[in-house]
This record gives sequence, structure tokens and C-alpha cells, in this order.
Amino acid sequence: MKITFLGGGNMASALIGGLLERGFAAADLQVVELGEAARGALAQRFGVRAVEAFDDAALACDVLVLAVKPQQMKAALAPIAGRLGG
Repeated sequence: MKITFLGGGNMASALIGGLLERGFAAADLQVVELGEAARGALAQRFGVRAVEAFDDAALACDVLVLAVKPQQMKAALAPIAGRLGG
């Protein structure tokens, strides 16, 4: 199962860490995170793919976890409006 996280803050980090501890492969997890430092930290700490913006690989997931603050949700989802299927 491929999982993409939108947002790479504390909530996403906790979930990623838990998934990895339970046997999920780092190659099956990816994060879309705007902050360069946060992206680097996630990639280094967990070995996951961390990107600045949605690309085809980030959208090719089975589950999209929305891990951004509610007040940021509308802006965070705008780039993928109409691009999600199923």
C-alpha cells in the first residue's frame, strides 16, 4: 500500500514512525512538505521520499493522509483539485 502525507509536521512524523515500526516499507511512504528543512529531516530520519509539491508519484498512492492544520487545508489542497480519482 502506497501512502502519501500532505504535510510533514509532528502529526505526520508520528504516523510515519509508527507505520515504519509496524513493518511498512519506507519506499511505500512519501511526504509533500513545503519546508525545505522539514523535507530534509523527514527523508533523513525515516528514509521516505519527501517532495515540495505534488507530482505524479505523490499522487499515485492508495491513501492520502491530510496532515496539515485546518486553516491551511484549502490552500494545501488547491494544487491537486480535480486530480484525485476514486
